[in-house]
Amino acid sequence: MRFDVDGDTSEAVLLRVLEGLRRTFPPPEVPDSTFEVLDAVLGPDHVPDEDEVPLLVMRMRGSLMELIPAVPPHDAVKPDFAKLIATARKLLNTEPPGDYLGIRLHLRRMAVAGLGLVDLLAPLPVPTP
Repeated sequence: MRFDVDGDTSEAVLLRVLEGLRRTFPPPEVPDSTFEVLDAVLGPDHVPDEDEVPLLVMRMRGSLMELIPAVPPHDAVKPDFAKLIATARKLLNTEPPGDYLGIRLHLRRMAVAGLGLVDLLAPLPVPTP
């Protein structure tokens, strides 16, 4: 296959064309449940009770397991995504500590990784004047 844009057949032109096409696809949709669990974990006015933490850990794990595969393959290799995906996978593969403070710290780390993925997957629109 040959691409010719103004006489230029380089790989750089092909990559620019592909990147332009990628931008036409809508970003992956982030489930409302992900926003709910992030708010429950990271919300400024919420400190989960000891009984609530195991459920929040399960919900946050589920959200991470939805977010990781939602990252398009062409984005997953970008450094920002790759680092967050690696962190999220590491946290998913780590057994949460048994004590209340340790499990809350683990939960917050999962939530911060999830929030980072959400920010990259569904960035806020830039306001126009």
